[in-house]
This record gives sequence, structure tokens and C-alpha cells, in this order.
Amino acid sequence: MAQIDGAQIDRASIDLKTDQPHSARIYDYFLGGKDNFPADRAAAEQALIGFPTARTGARENRAFLRRVTRFLVAQKGITQFLDVGTGIPTSPNLHEVAQASAPDARVVYADNDPAVPA
Repeated sequence: MAQIDGAQIDRASIDLKTDQPHSARIYDYFLGGKDNFPADRAAAEQALIGFPTARTGARENRAFLRRVTRFLVAQKGITQFLDVGTGIPTSPNLHEVAQASAPDARVVYADNDPAVPA
């Protein structure tokens, strides 16, 4: 069960529309993830024609998240995070990075896309 807008939703009942490209799954593909489908991969490859550095941009975005999280925890003592627009989970997740330096760190993940918790 996932919670969406305060209601418990059966994940199996969510139509992921795997025949249509989805931005979160395209991003997952750029990162080398496993949570994408042929439509996402085809759209990603088309995007790379017009924006050949998109894959590098996605990877650098994740590297920035890791660097800034480590800095905030280790240098500033911040142990509470809110990840808005979290998208499909990608390892290492924000909580994994934060908790590597501070095991008591806490993260709230928020996204309005029903496909994300599914």
C-alpha cells in the first residue's frame, strides 16, 4: 500500500502506462537504472539526439545531491531533509547518503506522481 493525498492506495491498482514514456523513468534510464520500459528507453534515446549531454547531466545531478548532502550533514549538522519531487528511488537514495554520516538523519520523500510509490 502507498499513501497518496492521505489515502491508502493499492500499488497494484495504479496504471503505470508502461507503453508511454515517463520523465521519471527516462531519468532512471539515464542513470543506468532498472525501473524503465521500452517506451522510456526509446524516448531517452530520442532526447539524446537533441541533447547529447542529458545522460551526463542526470549523473552529475545525482553526484551533486550526494556531495551537498554529505556537506550539510558533516559540516553543518543538518539531519532532517525533505525531498520534494523525489521521483523513482535511485541508489544511493538521499537517506542512504545522509545516514552514512549521521545514522539518526531522517528524510521525508514527497512526490505527486502516483507512479513513484508504485
